[in-house]
Amino acid sequence: MGNVKRWPVLAGVGVVVAAATWWIVDEMPTVDDAVAREALPPIDEHLRANGWAGTLTDSGLTEVRWVCTQKVIETRPDGDRVKIGLVASCDEVAKGHGGLVTGSGFRRQPMVYRVERTRDGYRVLDRELAKDGSGYSPSVKAMFSWVGARRVIGGASPDGPETVSPAAFGLPPGTPVRAWR
Repeated sequence: MGNVKRWPVLAGVGVVVAAATWWIVDEMPTVDDAVAREALPPIDEHLRANGWAGTLTDSGLTEVRWVCTQKVIETRPDGDRVKIGLVASCDEVAKGHGGLVTGSGFRRQPMVYRVERTRDGYRVLDRELAKDGSGYSPSVKAMFSWVGARRVIGGASPDGPETVSPAAFGLPPGTPVRAWR
């Protein structure tokens, strides 16, 4: 008789596990690689164009520019548009002192870009940045899916900008990249 009463409980547990699995899988952040590949160039351009005035601006060094790397966390359709959640790191970089020097910069900045497809590719509509300090976690949770927010808060990060800085200046890999002063 004891086994007969266990079956409804086991069946109920099975239903709960199946529902939870479906919910988690449905909420998993996905990256549409084709969309990310097409949208990252205008996003990178937007990041670099909207850089902050840095320490190298008045340094006398030549070719000061922002170099950024991004790690796409998720792409989410938003009507005719797409939201691309990512983490970015950027450095202000210039030629000088036998290689490249870095000035100002930031690491692991979560952001969500809203882009739309045009005849010529994707175009940036707007960008939302995670807040600093005590507003960081709540803003990341509001900007990303549940699993995407966990990845960001857990430390998802792109490679450092120094890994691509030589190529951004047309210099060979292994070109020294040093901090300014």
